[in-house]
Amino acid sequence: MHRAYLFLFFLIFLSYPVFSQETVQEPVPTEILFKKSQQYNFTISPNGKYFAEILDVNGKSDIIIIDIDNYSLLHRIPISDQQIDALYWLTNRRLLLETGGAIFAMDIDGSNSMMIVDSSAEILNYSLKNAYLNIRYNSLISLMPEKEHQILIETYDYKAYASIQEVNVFTGKKYVLYHGKKFKVNKWFLDRNREPRIAMRYKKQGVEFLKFNPETEKFSPFKIFINGKAYALDIDEDSFLDKELTFEGFGDHPDVIFLTSNIESDKRKLISYNIEKEEVEETVLEDVNCDVIDVTGEGLSFVYDNKNQKLAGVKYEGFTPQYKWFSNSFKKHYLKLSKQYPTFFNEFIDSDARSERIVVYQRSDTNSGNIGVYNTKDNSYSVMFHFNEELNEYSLSKTKSITLQTRDDYKLPCYLNLPVNYDPNKKYPFVVIPHGGPWARDYWGMEEFSQYFSSRGYITLRVNFRGSTGFGNSHMEAGLNSMDKIMIDDLEDATNEVIKNYNVDSEQVFIFGHSYGGYAVYMSLLKNPGLFVSGVAISAPTDIESWLKKQRKDNNSMNYKFWIKALGSKKSDYLESISPINYASFINRPMLILHGKKDEVIPVEQAKNMAKKLRKADKNVSVEILETEGHSISDSNIMGYVLEKSNSFFKNTK
Repeated sequence: MHRAYLFLFFLIFLSYPVFSQETVQEPVPTEILFKKSQQYNFTISPNGKYFAEILDVNGKSDIIIIDIDNYSLLHRIPISDQQIDALYWLTNRRLLLETGGAIFAMDIDGSNSMMIVDSSAEILNYSLKNAYLNIRYNSLISLMPEKEHQILIETYDYKAYASIQEVNVFTGKKYVLYHGKKFKVNKWFLDRNREPRIAMRYKKQGVEFLKFNPETEKFSPFKIFINGKAYALDIDEDSFLDKELTFEGFGDHPDVIFLTSNIESDKRKLISYNIEKEEVEETVLEDVNCDVIDVTGEGLSFVYDNKNQKLAGVKYEGFTPQYKWFSNSFKKHYLKLSKQYPTFFNEFIDSDARSERIVVYQRSDTNSGNIGVYNTKDNSYSVMFHFNEELNEYSLSKTKSITLQTRDDYKLPCYLNLPVNYDPNKKYPFVVIPHGGPWARDYWGMEEFSQYFSSRGYITLRVNFRGSTGFGNSHMEAGLNSMDKIMIDDLEDATNEVIKNYNVDSEQVFIFGHSYGGYAVYMSLLKNPGLFVSGVAISAPTDIESWLKKQRKDNNSMNYKFWIKALGSKKSDYLESISPINYASFINRPMLILHGKKDEVIPVEQAKNMAKKLRKADKNVSVEILETEGHSISDSNIMGYVLEKSNSFFKNTK
């Protein structure tokens, strides 16, 4: 049985090219387009000989070990019915894995498995009523090369206090270095010497950051001084959207941290700061068009040179993903690989101890991507697997990063997809896809909604309207208190610009959105009935006042106060004025409404009540309640149903 499996593996594995040889010229089936990857946590052994990943099939996790030199499957280790949270190399022949709050060690063939750290308290409470007191969650902080048999972990108790412990990987013996309950700390941040220097505590409406002295075990307020002015890193519901500084981690020197900042700049940039000297050292990274990190924490990652133990580069999401390199050798590796595979963005995610073999995530706007190993010695690239090889057999649409002008001469960053065989002499239907949030953003890449519609002959547009994050503070703040106005106007203006410059059939212009995107569908049909023929709203809020009341009733105070700030008022007349449900009788375009019955973010009643009002006003509306879904549609088959339903709806309302 093992031999048969191994032979089958070779047939499939060794046939993996980076590119598909032929492509299919037909619409991409939704079950392929939305197929989810079962692999994650990709890492390479310190000596660069073995590649490891986790394979999760129906909740059962296996560890896959590949011999890179022989390009062959070495071991497939079945673990448990629990999902593995993280996987690490303890040595070249032994692994560490986190699962269910516990930490295990095992050899790379699955033998000699032992639990190093239990997910229970040291002293158990035997009361069934208070069994939760025994729960512990453990996470690896660092291996400790200077202490061969020790690892450093962070342990969270039932109150979410975090303790730092040193653990012997052979005996499981723990040494508590810093006790979370004693210090009332919920998260520690360690410098490059693995000393805790910064602590985070939960407060009633957010989090606070404190400076910690390991020698005296004393805390002090953590202030960042820039040009003589003090700033805090604390976050609460009133400062989330306009926080001026965010902590990103420690640098190469134990006194240096990385911060992202929009102090004295509209675009958020990356700076290095010395916490002992209390001064900015330098601007590490900035982009004139974009924030180097989304305010929600998306898009920024660091690449480290393991051989020299230094920061090698920083990746961020601009209009397209970008790198800034500090290591000349890593820059050369990246340029060589990019020259070899110019259609991909090559993201470095791990490397061996000598930085000679690098694990790479190759991705593009027309390919599902792959994970491979790049050998810097001979410039070879070996694909470990493709995320969705079936999808790569289809012709997909290139994503164009464009700017479109508004009525007040503002330039909006947008992403446009044309049908694969776009003919400039032919007219095409057009779908606008506003993103959710609305304090979020669209990114370059292979976006499934756009690919679904473009493969079926539509032009598609995603608009980073004002209010979107990632394009500077002024761009985001322009949308505050205006989600029913400037955001909707921007969608209209961007739509009109595409109609002017591309071959759009003006009688087939549609709008499709989820969450806030669905809200934008309602408001766009209200404000621009002559522009959009029909719309599909998924999981959308329709009655803002009742939704806010529910946040308050559910004691979701932080969310409630955040939205009051973002909306600009909690007065009933204002909330009524921005709620689509109060304008149902004025919506004169056909609508398809879909909503998950189990939605805990936007209750399904929001959709049902809106549909009831539309029907009472004798409007053209169809409603689908998705019985098993929540706010986001997790089942790929149901997502396929939603899109097929939407496509059919658009075709029948042109």
